[in-house]
Amino acid sequence: MNVLRYCYLDESLNGEESLICKNASDHLFKTKELDYMSYIVLRMFENTEVPLEDPKRFRIEMTYSRGADISCLESATNTDYFLPDDHTMQIMEPEQLQEVGSYLTLDKFDKMTRPFAMPAEDFPPATPQCLAVRFCEDIESQGARRQH
Repeated sequence: MNVLRYCYLDESLNGEESLICKNASDHLFKTKELDYMSYIVLRMFENTEVPLEDPKRFRIEMTYSRGADISCLESATNTDYFLPDDHTMQIMEPEQLQEVGSYLTLDKFDKMTRPFAMPAEDFPPATPQCLAVRFCEDIESQGARRQH
């Protein structure tokens, strides 16, 4: 979420506008925490009527939900309210992070978020190294025991 909120501040972007509209930014600032079931959704749409090289071929929409709505629980004075019969908790509806009708191209999204992307070589390996090393050591020690 912080990359989406603050990527426009990167000096390499030369004053690009924020990916998130002012209204959504203000609302996010007032959100004290992202609770259980919070999520961010990035949806990409393709306009097949536009040439493949055209930046408007792919459009990105961003929404988020802060998750479980616990504000009603915090203000409840009746303790029975804390344990509803169906044991469910309301999840907040997704909110737009962009102005309605705005057009965020995939190219612009990529340009603004790429400086913060983790290089592929920094991703953790498929097998944790400590497990692989220990497994090899165990096999070597078993082989040594068999030879004696």
